[in-house]
Amino acid sequence: MKNDIKKKQKFWLKKLFFPNSPPIRKKDTIITYLALKKRVRTKEHENILRLIENETIPSVRDAWIDYFLEKTKI
Repeated sequence: MKNDIKKKQKFWLKKLFFPNSPPIRKKDTIITYLALKKRVRTKEHENILRLIENETIPSVRDAWIDYFLEKTKI
């Protein structure tokens, strides 16, 4: 009986201090350059990665990243 009470208390405390986190939205996700570089397999991937690296407009860079991820899907 004591173990059941302790388990309930731990569960309650866990929910109190670690509430469920909201799902990650696409805008909140951070993709590093190294993570992209690891996915390079062909010359086309290298060219797209170079375009991503040199792009200065954030929305265009995001579009290139999306395109790169579509091309490198496994």
